[in-house]
Amino acid sequence: MTIGRFAHLSGLTVHALRHYDDVGLLAPDVVDPASGYRREQVRRARLILALRCLDLPIEEIRRVVDGGDATAVLTGHRKRLERQRDVLTARLGDVDRYLEEGITVSTPGTGVRPVQMKIAVDDAAKAAEFYQTAFDMRYEVTRRAGNDEYSSLIIGQPGTDGFFLIHLLDDRTDTDRLGPGTFGLLVPDLDEYHARAVKAGGTEVVAPRDSVGMPRNSAVKDPSGNWIWLYQE
Repeated sequence: MTIGRFAHLSGLTVHALRHYDDVGLLAPDVVDPASGYRREQVRRARLILALRCLDLPIEEIRRVVDGGDATAVLTGHRKRLERQRDVLTARLGDVDRYLEEGITVSTPGTGVRPVQMKIAVDDAAKAAEFYQTAFDMRYEVTRRAGNDEYSSLIIGQPGTDGFFLIHLLDDRTDTDRLGPGTFGLLVPDLDEYHARAVKAGGTEVVAPRDSVGMPRNSAVKDPSGNWIWLYQE
């Protein structure tokens, strides 16, 4: 069968077929003289097409069509798409804010202020899920270096005075990973956010309380043992 005929049967373009041949993903098969083509290869080609429509990388497609763990591959890809969705959602939010409030450029102050911190966690993905659920923090790619991407929890909007990054370190060989830490968050409703943090998997350390000389406060530990003090606005 000609490559054009096979392209028609599989739904792939001639260019894509040649590319997949070059990378060893879909090499030409032996043509059955009775039927004119191998049905198994057409199914493989159609499976490749379906997975490419999901924007699955070629090497991960290879794992699936060669009999690998499709569930693990697709689960990992889903998490990657969720991160991309969160990035796009944040950008759409920025566009909506600019449309409503106008485009503003913050004026740098003359002093200094903290803009980031790093905390040790057991699993960055699970830690990110905890902070997103408990405190509505965004978890997005904040740095790209070559083919590597680095994500952080984000508080506030880039370019504003309230912008702050929390880096989650789960690599025990990282020299910046010093162990569980302690930090504080200002929240609009202490009891609500304290309860949310516990429900999301945190551990209550100090129940909500009134303190002399300071705002109403409480403390929880995140799933990795970091102390989070909560203060009522």
